[in-house]
Amino acid sequence: MNQKLIKKSESYVKNILSERCPNNYRYHNYYHVQKVVEAAITISESEKVTDEEKEIIILACLFHDIGYIDICEGHEIKSCVYARNFLSKENYPEKRIQQIESCILATKIPQQPKNKLEMIVCDADLHHLGSDDFLEVGNNLRYEIEYSNKIHFTDEGWLEKTISFNKSHSYFTDYAKRIFGVKKNLNITELEKMLDSERQKFK
Repeated sequence: MNQKLIKKSESYVKNILSERCPNNYRYHNYYHVQKVVEAAITISESEKVTDEEKEIIILACLFHDIGYIDICEGHEIKSCVYARNFLSKENYPEKRIQQIESCILATKIPQQPKNKLEMIVCDADLHHLGSDDFLEVGNNLRYEIEYSNKIHFTDEGWLEKTISFNKSHSYFTDYAKRIFGVKKNLNITELEKMLDSERQKFK
């Protein structure tokens, strides 16, 4: 793997997000990028990809949400533009840039990965659904959506939305199904208990 390029990409993404990411972006920020990269590396090691493939996965994860500094809806396409512009200047091979772009585009909801690399990036992007800190991450996302769109969810409404999304989502790699998937089901059960409790308040 080209560690020098990965480090350079990390610095670029971190700097541009630090400078241009709105303060209300409590979810789509560099911390999220770091966690996604960490998850991607873990999944990649379990799925036994080559070093070249892991490099593509890491770079895709680094750039996958950078487009949010310009636009929310359709940010994946913007993210591809940033990735291509940066990597082209680094003389990165065209074929690999195209693979990175495909991985980024696959993360668009609903996720539709077509190969193992895209599956790994997609699973890493939503690994938090099957993590211990899923409530904290969810609350950060709620704040960001409410602030950015000037809307307000009731606790009941947000829980319903979250449960619906989690149930409609599926992991793709064997590792994510085995590790994140089991925890995600437990998290859904916890969310349903919270929803029942919330509904009891109004009875």
